[in-house]
Parts: sequence; structure tokens; C-alpha cells
Amino acid sequence: MAIIASTMQSIIRRILGLLIAAYMGLVKRTTRWDWRAFERVEDVIGNGQGLIALTWHSRFLMLNAGWKRGWQMPHVMISRSKDGDIVHYASRCLGIQTVRGSSKKIGSTRVKGGERAAGKAVNALQEGGCLVITPDGPRGPRQRVQIGALRLARLTGAPIVPCSFAVSKRKVVQSWDRTVIPKPFGRGIVLWGEPVHIPVGTTDTELEILREVLEARMNTDLAKADQAMGHAPSEAA
Repeated sequence: MAIIASTMQSIIRRILGLLIAAYMGLVKRTTRWDWRAFERVEDVIGNGQGLIALTWHSRFLMLNAGWKRGWQMPHVMISRSKDGDIVHYASRCLGIQTVRGSSKKIGSTRVKGGERAAGKAVNALQEGGCLVITPDGPRGPRQRVQIGALRLARLTGAPIVPCSFAVSKRKVVQSWDRTVIPKPFGRGIVLWGEPVHIPVGTTDTELEILREVLEARMNTDLAKADQAMGHAPSEAA
């Protein structure tokens, strides 16, 4: 019975992933997207070299609106949770590669594929891919950049490219991240942030300063995007 229940749950997660992917595709095709400040990132996007793209967890359902065929192959970092399974299936339906794994919780001895995921992330960047990370995921706090993405950028030399999404028609879920569910047939903004380059010799103290600057910039850009679409800014936790 346990095997049957597990199989059914797996099938349900696959179906949910397919439905989410289909909905993301619908929103992308029916929304009038306005790309802003793309000149900031022209030198690093589409040049065949690895890069790390960052966007807040709440805007994940709009990710596919910010990428074009022919650019670096996107890889999304996803936790190994059951919810992560759904996102994994949705990503694969959209033609996006996934890197499964997350860091172990503080005080826990359980490792959730973190070391293996880190190795795959490095390989993806060295092969000229785009690694997409929601730096406040998978559990928050909301709109607070965790240090992992910056350490990965220091290790690989890959530039960090922030990106903010907002839409005019939406529903905001009262979850920890205030997930935004975009609605079709509206207007949308993709606002590109200033790339961040982190030299290999950057100290941990300098890295923390860069983290704070990056977090502030991402929240400023998100506020601008939301306000342009007629919404109040989303506050960080």
C-alpha cells in the first residue's frame, strides 16, 4: 500500500508540474512584456559564458518570461523536497535543466544533497550555462539574499545578474514569500539589474558587504517594477 501511495503522489506531482508549466507558458505568451535596463546585462547574457541569475522566490512563476532561446542553457537550483519535485517537473516541461539539493539546516546532521548540488552547479557554470537561484529560497526570510550565491560567484568567477519581475494582473498568496501568481492578458515588466562581479580573492567580510548591497539593489528594483505596474512595493521580511 505504501508503494502504491508513493507512486500516486509522484504521479500527482508530475501532473501538477505539467499544469504549472502550461500556465507559465500561457502567461508568457499573453502578457505584453516590457524589458527594461537590458543594456546593463548585454555584455554577459548570450555570450556563451557562465552566469548566475538571481530573482526573488515570489516571482518564480514569471521566470520563463526573462529568457530567450540561444542564450546560456538555464539550470534552476531546486530543493529536494516534495514541493521541489513539482518545480522540477515544471522546469523540465519548459526545457529548463534542474540542479537538485539544498544546504542542511543549522544544527541538523541531515544533508539534502548540498555537496552534490554544489558540484553540479559549478559544472553548469563552467560549461557556459546560466544558473538560476532564488536567493531567499526555499524557506526565507523573504527578500533577503543568502550568502551561497555570492560564494559560488567567487569560486567560479561567474557574474551575478539580478532580475526583477512584475505584472499588472496578479494574485498575491499569503505565503512566507508572498508568492505572486500572474494572470494572463495583462502587462509585465522584466527589469534587469546591474551585474555583480566577485573576484576570487574577495574576503568573507567584503562578501558580506557585497551581499547587503546586492540585496538592497534587488529590493529597490522590485519596488520600481511593482510600482510601475500599479502595486505597492513588496516589503522584505
